[in-house]
Amino acid sequence: MKRRKASGNPSSAIVLIVCLFVAVLAGSIGIQLLTSSDFKGFGRVLPGEPIVTFLPAGGAEGQKGAGKYNWKDHPVFIVGDSLTQGALKDISNAVAGATIDGKVGRNMSEGLAIIRGWDDAGILSDDAIIVVCLAHNITGGTLTDAEQIVNMVKPGQSLIMMTGHGYSSMAPINEYIRGLPPGNNYITVADWDFTIAQCPELLSDDGVHVGKKQGNELYANLILRALESAKPKP
Repeated sequence: MKRRKASGNPSSAIVLIVCLFVAVLAGSIGIQLLTSSDFKGFGRVLPGEPIVTFLPAGGAEGQKGAGKYNWKDHPVFIVGDSLTQGALKDISNAVAGATIDGKVGRNMSEGLAIIRGWDDAGILSDDAIIVVCLAHNITGGTLTDAEQIVNMVKPGQSLIMMTGHGYSSMAPINEYIRGLPPGNNYITVADWDFTIAQCPELLSDDGVHVGKKQGNELYANLILRALESAKPKP
């Protein structure tokens, strides 16, 4: 009588053991990152499951009073460029009821004019949350225009500023935006530059615009996370 060969493939068992080891190691590293005081917060985007964990600059300090301030109780006004326009459907799903104005090629100066128009028309209420996504189309007046937007914010209102990604010319405005919250805790940074850098495969060939649906979902979720961290100007 011939002995039956044992079922199973030894190489498969080795692969399984290696995979389990890598999973445990990755989990350990992830926990260390999340509990580290230096961790600024970002999530890896998986196909069909965009995730972003966001903390504004200033860390826990920027979160004080977050439990008492619910962004859903306030009108949200979003002004942006082509990325905002491209993610319009996903932003609308994530931030129901928001006023969204995105346009290809729009710069900070044009965004400033739109915000002033809302204010002059009386539709920008004293408790509004203003989201500015205009750090991609750089002009000579980008920094000055951004400063004017910051100075327009009234007590009771909140401001969210998004960084840009793709060109070195965006570095000055990104630096300016990231430096705002420490002295202005009513300003939250939605760091698109930092977030999308973790998953560049979601960008188109130009390295600036989003090339996949998951990228638009990530963009919308970043705005949502920023809204969840927002607080009003005293």
